[in-house]
Amino acid sequence: MSGKKTEEERRGLLIGGMITMGVGLVFLLSNLGLLPDIGEMWPLIPIVVGISLIIASFYKDKKSDKSDQPPA
Repeated sequence: MSGKKTEEERRGLLIGGMITMGVGLVFLLSNLGLLPDIGEMWPLIPIVVGISLIIASFYKDKKSDKSDQPPA
């Protein structure tokens, strides 16, 4: 059971790191003038975070469905 918990913790760290990196990338590109001002685009940040969490929940549901079945 502890192996499963560490796998979930790693996945959480990976998703958190990817979100943090994505936000940093948006700010960097804005500072370089490659994206419009963040003041116009900030609503995209929570939208992207929400979409990533929804997608991650679907993958988690699919994986748990497979683990519920007894081995053949």
